[in-house]
Amino acid sequence: MHFDLENFDRSVLSLQLAKLIVAVLNDLGISPSQLFEHLDFDEHKLAQQDGFLSFNQMFAMIDAALKLSPIPWLGLKVGDSETVGTWGALGYAIMSSANEIEAAAIGPKYYQAAPSLMHNSSRVENGRQGIQMDPIYPVERLVPFCVEENIVGIMRVSSEYLQEPLQPLEIELSYSKPVYARKYSQYFDCPIHYDRPHNIVWTRPPKDRPLRTSDSASAAICLQLAEQLVSRHRGEDDFLLQVRRELLRSPGNMPDMEKVASSMAMSSRTLRRKLGSLSTSFRKLQDDVRKNLALDYLKNTEMNIDQIAARLGYTETTNFRRAFKHWTGSMPSRFRN
Repeated sequence: MHFDLENFDRSVLSLQLAKLIVAVLNDLGISPSQLFEHLDFDEHKLAQQDGFLSFNQMFAMIDAALKLSPIPWLGLKVGDSETVGTWGALGYAIMSSANEIEAAAIGPKYYQAAPSLMHNSSRVENGRQGIQMDPIYPVERLVPFCVEENIVGIMRVSSEYLQEPLQPLEIELSYSKPVYARKYSQYFDCPIHYDRPHNIVWTRPPKDRPLRTSDSASAAICLQLAEQLVSRHRGEDDFLLQVRRELLRSPGNMPDMEKVASSMAMSSRTLRRKLGSLSTSFRKLQDDVRKNLALDYLKNTEMNIDQIAARLGYTETTNFRRAFKHWTGSMPSRFRN
């Protein structure tokens, strides 16, 4: 099966976060009918008992919500409204864990069981835990919302089961300082660094300390359910998503096959063989990521063609123009007009 990065149409994201976005917008005076007027699905989709959204549907909802919202810091508001229930089976599995260390390990392993907008990975360095958030979807303007929702959501939900609340000690962000940066100071109260290579929130490390909500019987049931939900994502699509995540880590300095293979703990030969078995290639995935980012920049930013070419790692603008025409059949300037 070929996985087309332009068509994230598999319904794999649970509905909890989408419902929360609708509720937060409603509190801000934006009715559901106003939101769904801009989408290709309606409220009935969110009312389904076992419904799921595709990446395209979820990020189209976020895009529309940001355009309608009377406040630009919508991601902070959404994250601040989250509960364990927002994370579904994954949330209940985490809160039922025996201790903080076990809870911290469950999140990255079963993150696909929740409506995750970013891929989270954690590590402990110099006595601090770093939670790194990498983009899943190649639309750069939505990254601030996803990061805000992610960080505040983690802080808010973890406060429900940790004996000692998890507070950010330092935050690194891949994007420039937003006009509403004062809101970050209100929510996080820690040093914040912009235009960094990655999005990382640093906290205290997990301890070998029981949770307030530990329950071994509930943990076993919830982990089984999380495993069932994660199975929806495994296989061909998941492997290609991993490759794409590595490419999206630094689109302006896109890694070559050897670097991506190394980060995925395999040889470049194995990576090439796996991609070939999925009827695609490393070069095509690189082009797909660059193409989607280029379309986003042309449609939604005021950067000129030279700036976009440099942002995508092209040393010569003519090479970018040639590549863009190959992808779309049109020159960048004509597409923008």
